[in-house]
Amino acid sequence: MDKALSFLISVGIAAFGIWIIADTMGSGSPSVWTLLGILPIIIGSISLYQEIRSARPADLHANSEP
Repeated sequence: MDKALSFLISVGIAAFGIWIIADTMGSGSPSVWTLLGILPIIIGSISLYQEIRSARPADLHANSEP
């Protein structure tokens, strides 16, 4: 459960950055907000990479076996 929550938080951070970029591009806002939207994408991607790297294959497949 902890691993799933960690993955969801990482994906949520990255999705927030994507939402910022999509919203600013659609509304014609200054490019500063687009550049600031890249920051949560980078942080979420780094966090997701660390969680995937720390997860062992046995942990990922332990719940899928009957």
